[in-house]
Amino acid sequence: MNEITNIANATGTYNGLTTSIATEAVVTPLIDDLNITKTANRQAWATGTLTYTITIDNQSATAYVAPVVTDTIDPTLATLVAGTVTIDGIVADPADYTFDAGTGLLTVNLSDIAATSSTVVTFQVERV
Repeated sequence: MNEITNIANATGTYNGLTTSIATEAVVTPLIDDLNITKTANRQAWATGTLTYTITIDNQSATAYVAPVVTDTIDPTLATLVAGTVTIDGIVADPADYTFDAGTGLLTVNLSDIAATSSTVVTFQVERV
C-alpha cells in the first residue's frame, strides 16, 4: 500500500509506576495529487433520505486505473435507497456496484479517472 503508518511511544514514571503510552496510528498516503472526500447533504438527519457524495480528485499527471470505492453504511441505522447510486451524475448500472444489506458494505467499481480530472459518486440512504 502507498502509505506510511506512524505511532509515537513514551515510557516513564508516573506516580511512582513505570508507564508506557502510545498514540493512535497516524496513516498518511504517499500519493501526490490524489484525494478522496465524502460529504453529506445535511449536518443533522431526522426524516427522509440522506445523500452522500464521494469525490475522487486526481490532479496528478497519471490516470487512476480501475478504482474501487467502498463505503460502510451502519446497517442498524440506515440502508441504501435502491437505484440512487450515481457516477458523475448518471445512475449507475447495477453491474457497477454491490450492496450487502447485512454488513452495510457498498462497493462501486469505477472506470479509470483520467489525469487532472475527478469522479463523483452519490447515493442516498434511509433510516431502518
